[in-house]
Amino acid sequence: MINVNLKKWGFTRRNSIKAEFDLFPHSLVILRKIRTFYFVYQVHWSPLDPVVETNHLEEMELLVNRELGFEHAYVSRR
Repeated sequence: MINVNLKKWGFTRRNSIKAEFDLFPHSLVILRKIRTFYFVYQVHWSPLDPVVETNHLEEMELLVNRELGFEHAYVSRR
């Protein structure tokens, strides 16, 4: 399994976060808050990057929620 690392992130309007990850340097990931944690809402994927798979999305969500202190809420979701 290839690990994804969070390079940088920032807040956008409407309670969203934009994030960049090392495995996908040309793609922008938008996450939105649902209840008390963030989920991937959109991936502005670039053909220069590998295909984003489900396990990558889950790892991205975990990294962003960990960074913001919402890891427990994310892990214990239904």
